[in-house]
Amino acid sequence: MLLRCSTLTLLFALSAAFVSAQDGKLLYEQNCAACHLPNQMVVGPSLIEITKLYQKKPQEFVAWSIQPVKKRAGVIEMPSMAHLGEANLRAVHGYMITASQGLREKPAAKKDLLVRPARRPEIQRMFLPNVGPAAIAVALPGDLNYCFDAGDCRLRTIWRGDFLDCWDYYKSNGKAFAILLGQTLMSLPADESLQKRVKFLGYTVDAAGLPTFEYERDGARFRETIVADGKGLARRFEVTATKPITLTLDAATTCESGVTVKDQLTLTPAEARSFTLTVRLP
Repeated sequence: MLLRCSTLTLLFALSAAFVSAQDGKLLYEQNCAACHLPNQMVVGPSLIEITKLYQKKPQEFVAWSIQPVKKRAGVIEMPSMAHLGEANLRAVHGYMITASQGLREKPAAKKDLLVRPARRPEIQRMFLPNVGPAAIAVALPGDLNYCFDAGDCRLRTIWRGDFLDCWDYYKSNGKAFAILLGQTLMSLPADESLQKRVKFLGYTVDAAGLPTFEYERDGARFRETIVADGKGLARRFEVTATKPITLTLDAATTCESGVTVKDQLTLTPAEARSFTLTVRLP
């Protein structure tokens, strides 16, 4: 009944927003708003309906959020929100109760109301074309969007314009892909050899709503934050390594650190502690 109503969420149990337990509004916006509108059922029930069920039952709300079960036919099953923790879930509960006051229920939606220039930034865990079940889509401030693949642990897709149309995915109970809106600027194929060398560790979300992905690759520990940089992207890394690391760069990506030979970037452990890959986009 809370987050982004994707069965994929269980793959990201380590992911959590490190924000104050009292900031229920921010937690709701980052984790719940894609599936739960204040006064209309979209993928999950509205805040009005949630209030009717749980207004005076905060502990029951927390228990349900941690261990939900399927209640309604034809509605995607809510994933566990255990990773948010009890204090944060109570903050979400309090905000939902307050936000629903004075509202009147509208008829249930019959299309994806989130087809739009997205609330920015925004994170959506979703089945995306050519990426598969480990896709994490992010709408950045401005007009750029990207997909980080938690299977490959790398940037896979960049597009400009509107964000996603998730209706086919929602109505198929997770058996269809979402549709990328806008213009695709970059799309890389999956790399099965890379998947054997990486381990996704989750992501954190800062107060502005931007994620930092954490993963291991060839024994090194990576932290990667992707931000808009003019018309392109800046991929900011912090890497803990005991030996040099090597990354393959695509034609649009450059780095001012390390040594690049053809498409291979090599950085010493000291250089890898903090460096940026710049992605040029049309």
